[in-house]
Amino acid sequence: MRIKTPKDVGHYIASTRKALKWSQTDLATKIGKDQRFVSRLENDPTSVSFGTVLMVLNVLNINIDMTSQNTHKTDEIVSVAGGQRFPPNAPKDGKSPLRRVESGKFISKPIRTPVVVSKNKAKE
Repeated sequence: MRIKTPKDVGHYIASTRKALKWSQTDLATKIGKDQRFVSRLENDPTSVSFGTVLMVLNVLNINIDMTSQNTHKTDEIVSVAGGQRFPPNAPKDGKSPLRRVESGKFISKPIRTPVVVSKNKAKE
């Protein structure tokens, strides 16, 4: 299902809850809220934090798959290791500077090395 508005999220939560044959009270009990909260979530999800919506989706076993219409930009990223993105032509030795994507282009980001300053040296 394509979600385009917050109300779409609320309707999807309600339809999934009903498919599971859960009442609003049943869902509320599972998420530690009251029935009024679930009603508000299903009718006006903009009044609920994004984190809480994600928690409810998790309880309902709803997975989120986000895609971008600008897929040509994401095709440039070959791997994500430890949250660090590397361009396709990055050496495999792990010594290349880290890169980040900005406006669809790779920008060099220098590796920062810590500098140890001796406490014994006089301040200049």
